[in-house]
Amino acid sequence: MKAATAAKRAPLWGGLIVALLSWQVGFKAPGVGLDASWNAGLAMAVDQGLRFGKEVVFTYGPLGFLNSRLVWFDGLGVLSFLYAAALYVLFCVGLVWALRRALPLVVAMVVAFVAVAWLPLALLEVGLLVAVLASFWLLEAERSERVLWAFAVAAATFAAPAALIKLSTGPLVAVVLLIALVGARAGGRRIAAYLTLFAAATLVLWLVTGQRLADAPAFVGHTIEIAGGYSAAMLRSTDVAAWKVAAAVAAAIGSGLALVAAAWLWGGRDRATRWAGVAITALVSFAIYKEGVVRVDAGHLTLLFANAAVLWVAVGLGGRRRRLMLAAAATVFAISLPVRPAGLETQFDPVHNVRFAVDQARTLVSPARRAATMATGRQGMQGTYALAPGALRALRGRSVAVEPWEIGAAWAYGLDWRPLPVFQNYSAYTPALDRLNAAAVASPDGPERLLRENQLAVDAEFPSADLDNRFGGWDPPEQARAVLCNFVPLWEDERWQVLGRVPERCGTEREIGSVSAAAGEAVTVPTPGAGEVVFARIHGVGVSGLERVQAFLFHAAARHAVVNGEARYRLVPETAGDGLLLRAAPGIVRPGPFDPVPEASTLAVEGGADRITYDFYALRVR
Repeated sequence: MKAATAAKRAPLWGGLIVALLSWQVGFKAPGVGLDASWNAGLAMAVDQGLRFGKEVVFTYGPLGFLNSRLVWFDGLGVLSFLYAAALYVLFCVGLVWALRRALPLVVAMVVAFVAVAWLPLALLEVGLLVAVLASFWLLEAERSERVLWAFAVAAATFAAPAALIKLSTGPLVAVVLLIALVGARAGGRRIAAYLTLFAAATLVLWLVTGQRLADAPAFVGHTIEIAGGYSAAMLRSTDVAAWKVAAAVAAAIGSGLALVAAAWLWGGRDRATRWAGVAITALVSFAIYKEGVVRVDAGHLTLLFANAAVLWVAVGLGGRRRRLMLAAAATVFAISLPVRPAGLETQFDPVHNVRFAVDQARTLVSPARRAATMATGRQGMQGTYALAPGALRALRGRSVAVEPWEIGAAWAYGLDWRPLPVFQNYSAYTPALDRLNAAAVASPDGPERLLRENQLAVDAEFPSADLDNRFGGWDPPEQARAVLCNFVPLWEDERWQVLGRVPERCGTEREIGSVSAAAGEAVTVPTPGAGEVVFARIHGVGVSGLERVQAFLFHAAARHAVVNGEARYRLVPETAGDGLLLRAAPGIVRPGPFDPVPEASTLAVEGGADRITYDFYALRVR
């Protein structure tokens, strides 16, 4: 009896040992960059008590700060470290358990150590993988009534914060655990208890983070907008050869289908557990496939295949076929990770890792050490941003939004951050999200200052000053027009510009012409009158018909706008009808890197329908 109990607990102790010897979770100093800045935005939003769904709309929820290791605020930094540490330990325990089914314990621990040290953990969906590992553990054997109750309670407690962290995968955690309970025949009472506790815990966390119950519908609705527009707007423009992209996507599809087949071959204890395993594997495989292929590049393919390698281990196979599972996992692991994590020489050093764990434990209990980490980050960020005294004078004492994405500047200089709801412009890629930001720009309660960065001054290799070679003045279009009508430049240098709020200075728009042309055919843009700007609402480039299926299964085709037969920009299809600024009369905008008007004499759109309609409008600007 004691031997059987010890054998059951062996993966637990083995996983704890692997976690300690491979420890990678720590407090990190804040930094600059697109990803670091949205992490800053999430932390500042919670620190300021901003309302998600109304004042903040992003791909993460009010607990999104838990996904960051960067210490923006002391208390939030401690919570994110504790959450990450718990996830890390659970992941290591689950990995040892899964490997233990096919390998002796010591060998399973060694393999788990190598995998954890080698895998790019920053790209893993650790919470989702933990849910999958736990689900297959539940499904693999007959569990007692007591264990089923404990699993239902633990699963709901685990799923609730995940649902408010990352909106693309967090809700899936709850679904995966629910399928596991159904497949294990947990019974109606336990499933009801799981759903009730999950809903209650999610509600409590929503309120604890300072959110209002009345904002929940807006949060859900805007989450759907963010998720629904991603595949059409965020496909990556690269110079990678088409055959390489096709090969990568084919490999991704093949890996996912093979995983589902493996789940079927796993067999389970009965039909219910088999179908539960297949459903879990299919859902999770599709989720990580979408994360990997919408933006096809080395980093996202790494994300896809690294997660897939762990899924192979989690699924397992029956009897002798478990070795086949390990072979498949090793194959995916070895050949499908184009981006390797930095610092492998130390991650494979258990002595270094244990010392690092001890050092981070000291930081956990030392406010002074955490304060030093934040101070180091702030000093480094100020040195990198190098905002001039004139810019700071224009910003101090005023509420500030930052465009297009370097929100970290507000934290680094202690500015009064009042963001537009979609606080990084490139994510306002549907008409509803565009309107939301435009309304905040036009509102007297909106930010008093806009701080803009010229990305070309930071990275000269960027094809444009915006993400994915978009044109900044169209990203998004209605917001850009609202800025033109409600803000004027106060200060700028090559890298930064400060805009200040003024009374509404635009008149009523008037239609001045409409043209229909074939895709790719250039049309002439009307000349603006004195004191006017010309913009166009473009119809026929949105995603519709069978392309919606393509966008769901893969991503939409890219659209491009060609200005004056030369400059070629990525065009976001869903917001092309919101009104793209095209030409301005002299004196309305200041020429230079922050000019929101491309001064287009001709415009052609590639992609979309065979015929495209351009409705031109003039807008007087005082």
